[in-house]
Amino acid sequence: MTGDKPKSRGLVGAFSHRNFAIFVAGNFPSQCGVWAQRLAIGWLTWELTESGWWLGLMGFADLVPVVLLSPVAGYMADRFERIKLARIIQFMNATVTALLAITAFAGWLNIELLLLFAFITGMDHAMFQPIRSSLPPELVPREDLPAAIAFGGFTWNSARLIGPAIGAVILHYFDVNTVFLVNTFLYLWFFAALWMVRVPPTPKRPPSGLSILGDIIAGYRYAASHPVIGPALVILFGSSFLTRPLVELMPGFSSGVFGQGPGGLAILTSAMGVGAVMAGITIAQRGRFEGLAKITAYAVLVGAIVLVVFTNTTHFEVAVACMVFFGIQYSLVGTCIQSLIQAVAEDTMRGRVLALYGLIWIGSAAIGSLVMGALSEVFGLSKPIAVSGMVCLVVFVFAWRVKEPIEAIIAKQQDRD
Repeated sequence: MTGDKPKSRGLVGAFSHRNFAIFVAGNFPSQCGVWAQRLAIGWLTWELTESGWWLGLMGFADLVPVVLLSPVAGYMADRFERIKLARIIQFMNATVTALLAITAFAGWLNIELLLLFAFITGMDHAMFQPIRSSLPPELVPREDLPAAIAFGGFTWNSARLIGPAIGAVILHYFDVNTVFLVNTFLYLWFFAALWMVRVPPTPKRPPSGLSILGDIIAGYRYAASHPVIGPALVILFGSSFLTRPLVELMPGFSSGVFGQGPGGLAILTSAMGVGAVMAGITIAQRGRFEGLAKITAYAVLVGAIVLVVFTNTTHFEVAVACMVFFGIQYSLVGTCIQSLIQAVAEDTMRGRVLALYGLIWIGSAAIGSLVMGALSEVFGLSKPIAVSGMVCLVVFVFAWRVKEPIEAIIAKQQDRD
């Protein structure tokens, strides 16, 4: 019928566009490399210290730059040409990781230098996250945007689980130095892909009349007062703070609780990766925004159950099954919430809102890692995570209560589009 909205073709439609296909071909492997390196840093930290506190501190040093830098990165994503910023930051990432690999192969790497590199690489990632997340609307037309946004969320969130699985396999057969080297080449691969992406120049936006700080605050006020973005970010905070530390403490669980070496860590993280891939591909192929709030609520509930079961079993096989479901719920929460935010955010606010998304998603994980790492020194690894699972039920109740108002707004938004 004339006037009908073009129907989304799911992933087939998104990948039919050259720019999006090239971007994903560079971005997804690079994201996996980032998280493989984070796992390698965690494993090396455990080998050097056998301390839950140091594991938590290393995760904190790697992730806390998001809290410090993402507001500025979001401002830049809304004021400057995003593809050019992406190229500059990727070159910086490749340079820093190459220095880390050289230091490791030379035998100069100790726990203090490792902490420093974790912080510096975290700075690069903090600057890049809102820029990368803001690019899909420039890569595909509106009718294929839901699938592109969902797949972008899938790559970012699922790589956080798939990457450690790859890193654990490399650790098992090689060593941490090899992980650093592989990640360097993956950064260069993405850098080359970004140079092949061709998008029209971003129209220069008129100045807002505010200072940089004023622009940042305006973006955050917009997000906090928005009837979809505000509640979605609350759910994001609770889920990330309470569930993500399990991944940071995984080397300790594998070795200290289940008596497994790098091979066991590889199995656990691979199980997370399998769950993340299944969930992410399913949501991306779904190709629509409707129903995501309900899926998010169910995913939070699954996360709470998984944490309780995982920390109360001594059977490695049960733990592996738990990690599959952990991967599913973690990918769903991150991908669905990012998709909901992208569906309703104004383009002039998109960079700052997605920077806030990254700040909460990663920053709350950093704080959670530090808190759970410190508590593990007193109560052991399992008890703090088990309590987190029970508290996560409160987040589920909130998510369930706000799902219907969110769905109503999303439906109206799609009707207008």
